[in-house]
Amino acid sequence: MSNQLLYRKELLPGEKWSEYIGAGKFIRLIAKDSTCNVVMGAYQAQHLEEKYNMPDSLKAQHTFFLSTNDLLMSDNGKMLLSLIKDTFGWHDTVCGHTLNRSIQKQYGPSSYQTDRNQRLRNSYDNFSIELFRRGLQRRDLSSVVNLFSKVVADDAGNLTYQSQNTLDKEVILRADADVLLLLSNTPHPLNLTEEYPAGEVLLEIYQGEPADLIDPVVTKCGENTRAFENNLVEKQIKG
Repeated sequence: MSNQLLYRKELLPGEKWSEYIGAGKFIRLIAKDSTCNVVMGAYQAQHLEEKYNMPDSLKAQHTFFLSTNDLLMSDNGKMLLSLIKDTFGWHDTVCGHTLNRSIQKQYGPSSYQTDRNQRLRNSYDNFSIELFRRGLQRRDLSSVVNLFSKVVADDAGNLTYQSQNTLDKEVILRADADVLLLLSNTPHPLNLTEEYPAGEVLLEIYQGEPADLIDPVVTKCGENTRAFENNLVEKQIKG
């Protein structure tokens, strides 16, 4: 990873964030507490109707969760983000957002009128607000990844959250296209903790290098290679 730091921010508990990030940049997230969860969504910056596609990403890579050298593929079969480093080892792909009603039920009543900026927030509303800021609507909500959260399925298909220590765990993602990235430092929907997680997450963006034909993400499987080639075709058309 390049040493050229371009941006740094601490995501406070409950905080939301979105930004356009150019292709080739590295996105580093470091959990600063033992119970962190970061909800992440991604859209193609020039064509916001193209977004991270969870079913295709999992099916192509024969996986249920994401970790090192896994690809977040768009619904047009192209590379959006690659997970190039992961010290946690398991990131949930299927459980989606928390909702206001579930947060209120689990942690108690909380509102801006009573708690101001300390109110307990949920990822669904956080994403809805950030999408509106970017000219999109709730109908544009799509699949998300819950970073730093492990969820397993039993033989009957029941999902269970497995508590893991996230302190100082990090992930580094590479933007494989120009992306609109959305983040929300909010609880995982299956985390049954009695206290709202209060950990910060450090966000850093670095100058990076694009993938090539021998990149371990590209060579992981044939579908990833085709996604890489689709990115090249689009670049040639634009160029």
